[in-house]
This record gives sequence, structure tokens and C-alpha cells, in this order.
Amino acid sequence: MQGDPAVQGALGSPWFWWPWPLLVALDLWSKAAAFDFLETHYGPIPETARKHLVYDGWVRFELVAWGNPGTIWGLFPNGTVPLMVLRTAAVVGLFWFVRKTARAARLQTVVLSLILAGALGNLYDNFVREDRTVRDFLHFTGTWPMAWDFPAFNVADSCITVGAIGLFLLLWREDRAAAAARVS
Repeated sequence: MQGDPAVQGALGSPWFWWPWPLLVALDLWSKAAAFDFLETHYGPIPETARKHLVYDGWVRFELVAWGNPGTIWGLFPNGTVPLMVLRTAAVVGLFWFVRKTARAARLQTVVLSLILAGALGNLYDNFVREDRTVRDFLHFTGTWPMAWDFPAFNVADSCITVGAIGLFLLLWREDRAAAAARVS
């Protein structure tokens, strides 16, 4: 069984190794580009007050320069260091989970790669930025069907969200298929 690639897990799969480096690079580049643009155009204004309107309609899109010290939607703003430890442990856990994932499970391997990309992109900010915040720069608000304000986010956050939803759906589908097999 040791020689069987299906049993060795997805760590050797290009479906894991190709997406995440490209997505981490995209995340870091987009954060740097947005923050540099805002600094160039709105330099004298404090970083957290910099906003640039990109589109205004029933959905409003702005580039912002916000540092998030917490986690999703700004939760746990005073827990930056414990969150860094948890995120680092999650990265280690992801590698273990990928190792346990069958190499043939390509879609699951891709969604795990998305989650890893998001975790690494945000961890980079935690470890490199002086204030340890994560750079968020995409901000959407709207007026339909009622007024709403979506928290600012970045490419890494999008990777984590899409990956987590994808993983949930894949595991849910797998669980349902296993339950149906037990019944029949």
C-alpha cells in the first residue's frame, strides 16, 4: 500500500501545489497595489480614513486601507497574537488534512489549497506588518433591497470563504453518500 499514490494522500498532487502559491502571490500583490494606490492619492489622510470610490450605484464599491486586528468581520480585535498562533496551527493542520485526503479527490484538494492560500496571505500580514493587522481593501455597500454594509475584505479572505464553503459541501455530500450506502 505504501507505493499506492491514492493512499499517500494529496500532498504530491499538483491540484494542491499549483493554486495556493499563485493565490498567495495575487493576494499579496493586490494588497500592496491597493494600499500603495491609496497612499499615493490620499497620502496626507490617515491610513484608516483612505477611501477611493470605484463604482457608485445600487452597489457601491470602494478601495479602502483598513487594518483588521481580529478575524472575520473584525471579531476578536484584541486577540491578534492568539489568533496568529491559531492560524499557524491551522496551516499545520491543513497539511495533515491534505496528507489524509485521497489523491484522486481533486476538488477537495483544490478547496484545501484555497484555504491554505488565504491563511498564508493573512498570516504574512500578521507577521510582517508593524501593527500585526491584516490588510483589507475591498469594501462594498448597497441600498437594495435595503441598506447594507459588507465588511472590508481581501483576496485571502475570499480564498478562505470559497474554500471553506466548498469543503463543507464536499464533506456534506460525502457524508450523505455514506449514509445512503449504509441504508441500502
